[in-house]
Amino acid sequence: MAKEPHLPVIEARELLTRIENGDPLIYDHVAIVGDIDISRLDLPLIHCERPAKETQTAAVVASKIQIRNSEFQGNVNFAHARLREGLDLCGCTFLQEARFKGASFSGGAGFESCSFKRYATFRDANFLDSARFQGTHFSAIANFGNAVFDCPVHFGSARFSKLCTNFGEASFRDEADFTQAKFAGTANFRLTSFGRSVSFWKAIFLADANFQGAKFMGYASFQSAELSGNADFRGANFNEELNMEFASIQGNAIFLGSYLAKEANFFRAEFWDVNFTGSHFQGKASFQGSCFQEDAIFEQAVFAGEAQFSDVSFLKEVDFRSVQFCKEAFFRGTQFKGTVNFSGSNFQKNLDLANAKIQVMRLFDVVFAGQIDLHNANFARLEVRWPTLCQHLAYDGAAYLSLTKNFRNQEWFEDADDCYYHYRRMSQSSKTLVFREKMLIKINWSKLQDAVAWISCGYGVRPRNTVFLSCFLIILFALLFWMGDGIVVEPLNGAGPSIAPPEALNFLDNIYFSAMVFTAKTQVKWFPVGIFRYLATVEASLGWLLLALFLVTLGRTMIR
Repeated sequence: MAKEPHLPVIEARELLTRIENGDPLIYDHVAIVGDIDISRLDLPLIHCERPAKETQTAAVVASKIQIRNSEFQGNVNFAHARLREGLDLCGCTFLQEARFKGASFSGGAGFESCSFKRYATFRDANFLDSARFQGTHFSAIANFGNAVFDCPVHFGSARFSKLCTNFGEASFRDEADFTQAKFAGTANFRLTSFGRSVSFWKAIFLADANFQGAKFMGYASFQSAELSGNADFRGANFNEELNMEFASIQGNAIFLGSYLAKEANFFRAEFWDVNFTGSHFQGKASFQGSCFQEDAIFEQAVFAGEAQFSDVSFLKEVDFRSVQFCKEAFFRGTQFKGTVNFSGSNFQKNLDLANAKIQVMRLFDVVFAGQIDLHNANFARLEVRWPTLCQHLAYDGAAYLSLTKNFRNQEWFEDADDCYYHYRRMSQSSKTLVFREKMLIKINWSKLQDAVAWISCGYGVRPRNTVFLSCFLIILFALLFWMGDGIVVEPLNGAGPSIAPPEALNFLDNIYFSAMVFTAKTQVKWFPVGIFRYLATVEASLGWLLLALFLVTLGRTMIR
């Protein structure tokens, strides 16, 4: 309320006399000159117990006090008063200090639209009926430390000074409303207890906000709140839903060791430096659409519910080391413009990185129990070994090929070969041998070609497959020669095979002959006869083909 120079003047001693006599005080638009100090009055004294089990002596004020739109030009002291009737000071201006320390408001406290020009203290006060501070302006320190609110509290659109606002260790046992409140200086809510829902919707914190160790037993809303300084929620306990949709924290956001029992909603929130080290998210944690302008740390955090990070923008470094993801983790469409580190983390369900854009991601010593989806993901460098991924990667051809290139760029050539081999196997298994086209059943030659490539050379990355196939063919042809007596040997006397009986050949001799044919080194006096001449020709042709294939595959895998 602005100062009005022509207000009727009332002496403070007149008000004190009426208070001492227990008479009601009903005034409007007056200027009160002098100090209001009830400690000078002869009022009944009682011993009362504070909610914190402390005892104090209180002066009983029986008068109903209703002074509206007025101006207190002197100090106001209701410290340790017990006001049995309502106190209504709506629209008043306090030019000097206002002290309500340890006061007990039994009939409600109305301070709507008040203006406190100097220090205002409600420390240790107890509000039993209602506490109304909507639109109140505190130009100096406002102290509500250790105050107890057993009633709904309204600080909507209140303005707090640049000096300091203290709600440290206060207890809000009913709903608390700080909607669109503005804290120009440090706001201290350290160890504060909110027994029911609390709203900081569109609240503005221009300096640091300290909620360290605070307990939120009901729904907590910081929706669209703006925190320009540091926001310290270290060790805070949220027993119901936390709503930080569209909130903006421009300083350090500290959630170290915080506990969030229900859903934590950070939809499209904006963070600068943020630290969730050791935090426990027992319900769903949603950061969808949020933006992290500076480093983000989630080291050793636990996500017991779904972790939703889809469409998030991480513009700097991100630390997810040793994090426990107990349910699905969604990073679909997320942008990682700096290095993101998941080393040592545990994914007990699926990890969704589809459409993500990744600059550098580290996944060393990560444990995966579900699938990893890299569908349409774009990554420049993925630091993870293939054995970590091979049993969990959801099939996507482009993702496999990108991973193969990624491993080669890091000179992990065995991982690149294994990844490509697994990709071809998955591609082959997804094809059918036959398919129907316009009422006709056709053979899928692509699947047959894949099968040949797999058996012959492991898709070009398994030269040992060529060796095994060659050995198998040598033994197979040797068995055919042996069973059909398809080989004859020219007698030692020089007679041709047609005029002398063949010498008895055992199976090892047939293997020897088959190997010579396979490697194009047929013995001069050993001859296939009959149909076995054509088998020998086929074997020799296969030998040449497999030898060439072996050299190509070996060169591909050894010469990088």
